[in-house]
Amino acid sequence: MGKVRNQTLALASLIQTTALVDQLALTGKCDSETNKASLKSIITTSSNIEDVFGSIKDLSTGLNALKIALGEKSKSMHNIIFYSLALIKLEKKLMNNKELLNEISNEINVIKNQDFFEISHSNSLARLANLYKITLGSLNPRIMVTGEQIYLTNQHTANHIRALLLAGIRAVSLWKSQGGKTWQLLLNKKKTLKLVNSMDF
Repeated sequence: MGKVRNQTLALASLIQTTALVDQLALTGKCDSETNKASLKSIITTSSNIEDVFGSIKDLSTGLNALKIALGEKSKSMHNIIFYSLALIKLEKKLMNNKELLNEISNEINVIKNQDFFEISHSNSLARLANLYKITLGSLNPRIMVTGEQIYLTNQHTANHIRALLLAGIRAVSLWKSQGGKTWQLLLNKKKTLKLVNSMDF
């Protein structure tokens, strides 16, 4: 059960980043605590889900979204599911591009060792967004985020969205390190939903 639980939590960490992206694109705001936890995951190199997220509450946005996505009302999750699948494809492309992978790895190490700003500070978001733009943003197909133009054209919000997409790539690699595979999402739907429903978040 431990393996399935870790896979589910890692999947929730991916869904969380895309749910936060969707919140930002539609309202210009997102859940503050889970946002910090997802952004912090970028600079946490462990593949142990409990090292990356200190508490199950750090994944509450993702677990709630996962519950809806696996349930009856999954149509309302269209954007979130679409972004998540796009990130899974993008991560696969990244893994085949050692040059970009090294560039991301080196820059994250620099950010990790410079404690000038908290990870959710606008300066950190700008730096993470730029890293996403010059690396993952160069791979096709690019992830097109839909939402309200007033928020999407705001530089701070655009930076925040790109930083969270970078956290999403981190979440995909975490999910894969736990043995996560796309076909399992369909086969294990009921088992995953039952497990999420049993969690206290």
